[in-house]
Amino acid sequence: MSSTPLASIKGLSKRFGGIAAVSDVSFDLVAGEVTALIGPNGAGKTTLINLVTGVLACDGGTISLEGEDITARPTHQRGTAGIARTYQTPQIAHGMSVLTNVMAGAYRFGQHGLLSSVFRPWVVMKENDEMAARAAQCLTRAGVAEQWWQRLATDLPYGLQRRVEIARSLAQDPKLLLLDEPAAGLNPSETADLSRLLSEIAADGRAVLLVEHDMGMVMSISSHIVVVNFGRKLAEGTPKDIASNKDVIAAYLGADEAVA
Repeated sequence: MSSTPLASIKGLSKRFGGIAAVSDVSFDLVAGEVTALIGPNGAGKTTLINLVTGVLACDGGTISLEGEDITARPTHQRGTAGIARTYQTPQIAHGMSVLTNVMAGAYRFGQHGLLSSVFRPWVVMKENDEMAARAAQCLTRAGVAEQWWQRLATDLPYGLQRRVEIARSLAQDPKLLLLDEPAAGLNPSETADLSRLLSEIAADGRAVLLVEHDMGMVMSISSHIVVVNFGRKLAEGTPKDIASNKDVIAAYLGADEAVA
């Protein structure tokens, strides 16, 4: 894969009162690769995702996507530009089916609004059919069997809710996908399946930013790892580099612990 960054984060900073949640953090995200962002609880990982997606405004630094500065863009415009995310806890719309939840991710491709629904309902119906087809394709890709598609999404087991959220993100056809602890609460078999899925998503030519505490998963699927601690970048490099970095071992992996 090309090493040309799809997205670049330069000098990103965010303060909450007197606390520097993120301080001068820089790294690149490359299409076709999984980049892991790791660090202790409270290190600033979720804050970084919120800055990249526009949920929070940064106090300093820049964010670029395909060479274009998107630092000042609101969240919905970043989504349109090709950024999608998942959350630490699956954000599932209550009262909606699995298929409809995933269709919500495809609506950025919609061309018709309220007036069309009133005066040209057949056009809107055709568009909805296209979105449903896109959602079905993404659910299949994410490993959610068709038997679940018409069920209420909130009725699904936790592991499948994780997959529904990933499918909804894929329905946006993102260039950059950010995942906030997607393996949290999963058993080893589910984690292994998720690892394969994320590797396949990256192989499509997307850049994937993975925030995750499961170090086995991180080391097995990441091409590059960024380590943050107290809001600052502590180290970055290949999994092999990070596993042998004494500062990382002391601050995060444990002074007497190493990663095989």
